[in-house]
Amino acid sequence: MTENVDVVLIGGGIMSATLGTLLHELQPDWKIVAFERLSDVAQESSNPWNNAGTGHAALCELNYMPQQGDAPLDPAKAISINEQFQQSRQFWSSLVEKGVLDEPTTFINATPHMTFVRGEKDVAYLKKRYEVLKEQPLFAGIEYSEDSRVINQWAPLLM
Repeated sequence: MTENVDVVLIGGGIMSATLGTLLHELQPDWKIVAFERLSDVAQESSNPWNNAGTGHAALCELNYMPQQGDAPLDPAKAISINEQFQQSRQFWSSLVEKGVLDEPTTFINATPHMTFVRGEKDVAYLKKRYEVLKEQPLFAGIEYSEDSRVINQWAPLLM
């Protein structure tokens, strides 16, 4: 038997849940289905053991600002990813206000993030990344250090 649907969501993680909820808000008459291959939702990419926990805010995902030869680092993709995350946060806030979601601490928490690299080339890249991003409002508060004492305060188990 073939079933007609308007939207198919693959995976039962946070982004499928968010997109499905948003689409339902905009098009309540649409038939939306989600398919999850695992025994429960949010067990792969959204699971805290498998995810950086950043909500993909580009805080420490280096792949959003790859070094292209000698060209200056371009923050455009990192900024775009962070903007999208901020929009998701605004949407989730509206769902809290409507009573659809419980208090935010039941589903999202601010967590410190850190990128650690080794080697002269990678350290130089990380420093350049920091210099570019610290000027961006969405990355206010970003910090950089090569001082082992500071890094030890940030991540004692790493050091």
